[in-house]
Amino acid sequence: MSNSLPPKKRSRERIFEKPLEAVKVLIRPDGKGLLLEVFADYDPIQIPLASEEAPEIQGSDEVGELKYIAGREMDIEENARVFLFNSFPLVPTKDAHIFRVHDDDLYLFAKDILPELEYRFSVTISSEAEARLTIRRGSLSSMLNVRETGSGWFDFSIDWQAKNAKINPEEVREALESGRPYIRDASGAFVEVANTDEVEQLAYFLSQAERQEDGTYRSKLYSAPELAAMLERTESQRFAKTDELFEAFLDAAKAGKPIRPVEFPAHLDTVLRPYQKQGVAWLMFLREHGFGGILADDMGLGKTLQILAFLSLTREPKKPVIVICPKTLLITWADEAARFTPELKKLVIDGTQDERRALIKKASDYDLIITSYSTIQRDIKSYIKLGSLFRACILDEAQFVKNPSTATAKAVKLLPTELRIALTGTPLENGVHELWSIFDFLMPGFLGDRRFFRGRYERPIMERRDSEVLDRLRIKVRPFMLRRTKESELQDLPPKIEEIYHCSLTPEQLVVYARTLEKVREDVTRAVEEKGFNRARIEILTALMKLRRICDHPALVDPRLPRSEELSGKLDYSLELVRQAKESGHKLLLFSQFTTMLDIIRETFDKHGIGHCTIEGRTRDREAEIKRFCNDSSVTVFLLSLRAGGTGLTLTEADMVILFDPWWNPMVERQAMDRAHRIGQSKTVNVYKLVTKGTVEEKVVALQERKSQLFDALMQENPDLAEALTWEDVKTLFE
Repeated sequence: MSNSLPPKKRSRERIFEKPLEAVKVLIRPDGKGLLLEVFADYDPIQIPLASEEAPEIQGSDEVGELKYIAGREMDIEENARVFLFNSFPLVPTKDAHIFRVHDDDLYLFAKDILPELEYRFSVTISSEAEARLTIRRGSLSSMLNVRETGSGWFDFSIDWQAKNAKINPEEVREALESGRPYIRDASGAFVEVANTDEVEQLAYFLSQAERQEDGTYRSKLYSAPELAAMLERTESQRFAKTDELFEAFLDAAKAGKPIRPVEFPAHLDTVLRPYQKQGVAWLMFLREHGFGGILADDMGLGKTLQILAFLSLTREPKKPVIVICPKTLLITWADEAARFTPELKKLVIDGTQDERRALIKKASDYDLIITSYSTIQRDIKSYIKLGSLFRACILDEAQFVKNPSTATAKAVKLLPTELRIALTGTPLENGVHELWSIFDFLMPGFLGDRRFFRGRYERPIMERRDSEVLDRLRIKVRPFMLRRTKESELQDLPPKIEEIYHCSLTPEQLVVYARTLEKVREDVTRAVEEKGFNRARIEILTALMKLRRICDHPALVDPRLPRSEELSGKLDYSLELVRQAKESGHKLLLFSQFTTMLDIIRETFDKHGIGHCTIEGRTRDREAEIKRFCNDSSVTVFLLSLRAGGTGLTLTEADMVILFDPWWNPMVERQAMDRAHRIGQSKTVNVYKLVTKGTVEEKVVALQERKSQLFDALMQENPDLAEALTWEDVKTLFE
């Protein structure tokens, strides 16, 4: 296209048609947003883009008059207009060549659209608009000023900085709440946050805190350790100022002990091991600040003793503590309390509904109330009527409430109490949702509601195997879950820990036992009257053996009865004990004097999918069974009879021993224990002696403690001691 037309002959005026030089975009402020004016530049003519105007510019030079007109290139102008019209977030106005960008869209415009405009067109940005379109990248740092309110809360404010410039807290709050990847500094420039992971964690924490009218935050004191741990793991977030109370609390939380040291009375100081004293101190820390917690020590580390010591130290008149446990542990709790803390007046609430209701009414007269999961759901209304009587509620084997939808879980959460503690060696059996259910009992709201927890923790951990989320959950619960293993505390443990577990007769067992006891008592009395005491030994031992068999399982004396765990208190308890051991990765030896009982146990374990192997008198290939137990991870239990498995075996892979039926001779028991507890064993061995409450077994154990030589005589291990057994001793066994 020519730059000029030949001058018209009738006029000295010359006309020049100017080509399109560029599409010019002028950007200037418009309130909080921006205004874009777009022109077609036919130098020196500026025409609003795609307008129908046809402006002319008059001029002159030494030759004469000039006139400039635009040689419109409408296709180019239209393409530019269409591009701008379709470019979000540009907003067209009534003037076709003017576009606006709202304040909320400035980042998107500066990030995505402005570079494209600068590539296509000639862009001029005013100095006032320049700051609003500046994008920098930098870390967002924070400094927290904290003070404890002294009422289970703490208050804090935050000073924010980016690129060494202070940031308005409101700007940060809005950015965090909206999930924006940037914040804006005082000049209006954008700062893209480089440390998004750190900021997102802090944003989550702030979302759980209560925002106050003055812009500060208030949070539950139980969240302070989580905040402190979070700041320790970051480079750009830190405490600027904290008060002494808050610092003391954080130190106590990290150490897991109260601010003031715990002093133990002599009768507890001598029996508590160092790690158990630390456990009591941790419980005191929880109580001091009104927290709940999980004592998750490995099996055999003495969780019951630690709780009893804690309850003794914190005893208050007319403010009892309620312990809820499996029915099989009611007697154990009562016995342990009597043994270690006789100063605690205890009450076991069991029996018929009327009996339980009568006992519940007397609760305020006791220090320790012991009841079971099976009855708490039926009695919860009676407990609620007591108001805020209980100063603490202890859940033993707290995995019983791992399913929040069960009646048991719902019942225990209704129980009014000041302090809640859970005991379990397996707080996580099938998934993290079980941990939520336990903490929902301990500190409602600590892990959010069920829906929140599922989205925040459960799904990322269980479905995506997100290790970072798991780590965050671990940090959150760490101050409120104390877990020690046998391996970690081995130096503080004796080489062997022996415990007696009292089991109850089932109703069916009780009927058979009572009927048999009455008959054998008459038979033994008649034999002694007819033959004399020394000549009636066979009748005495036969009668005792029959009663012992019933204590194991009534089917041992009456083959017509079903061989199920429902008919044996011991078998039911052993099944639960073995299940827990399996879940914790332990291997066990289970001894019984009666091979028929081993058959019943074997059938029960088969039914419940528990791997086992056996050595008894009829076992041919003992070595194969030993190798299978030692090398097969699916085998949990080694079933052993007294004669075949009591001697000559080294089974140090096991660190638990169950003595299913007590033996009269303590030496025989020690031989059985030594199958696992011998040279080569690197772990503490826990021995569980099962004794049936209210039967000949319990009386024999009591006699064993008083007259340790008596049972050698009974079992003819030492004939010289026969005179140690008197008729009065025998009569007590059959009472």
